[in-house]
Amino acid sequence: MDCAALTVLDNARSFFRREMKMPRQLMILVVLAAAFAAASCTPGPSPDGSAPAPATTAPVVAPPVAEDVEATISQLERDWVGAIVKKDAATLDRLLAQEFNGTSPTAHVYSKAMAIDDLTRGTYVVESMNLDEISVNSYGDVAVAFASQEEKSRYAGQDVSGHYHYTDVWVRKDGRWQAVASHGTRYDKGH
Repeated sequence: MDCAALTVLDNARSFFRREMKMPRQLMILVVLAAAFAAASCTPGPSPDGSAPAPATTAPVVAPPVAEDVEATISQLERDWVGAIVKKDAATLDRLLAQEFNGTSPTAHVYSKAMAIDDLTRGTYVVESMNLDEISVNSYGDVAVAFASQEEKSRYAGQDVSGHYHYTDVWVRKDGRWQAVASHGTRYDKGH
């Protein structure tokens, strides 16, 4: 076992002691494993009785930079709003997964194709849409965004302006995030 293993075991022992309230027997086992790892890091005498060779260690490699999922998804939410206002079908096509399924504040279910068609045909016309809050919970390759927005808009000629809250589900596929589901609720007033 190398010194890196010792560090891992020491970190695990500290974590379990603080976070898991580890049973005493298991703690003793972890401490013994850490002691064994420490002993294996100490060079012993060489077979010919001469002084031990200096220890060599592997170069320290920085872990890969973790993606800031909250910042990424928050930006994608802003991109989505911008695409709606600008009627940017290409951006919507990129942001929404093929299997996207949405539920409008009036309980109508719509697909990716329907969402894009409503914008490009002028069924859904948005004069302004302002996000006033975004929060994101990340679960590996899945993230859930909670967005609040004020919009001035018309749908099929009717004024649908108001304050809305959306819950959007994003999935990372092939290294990029796409929305797979959205559910909206209308509120009379913002926060």
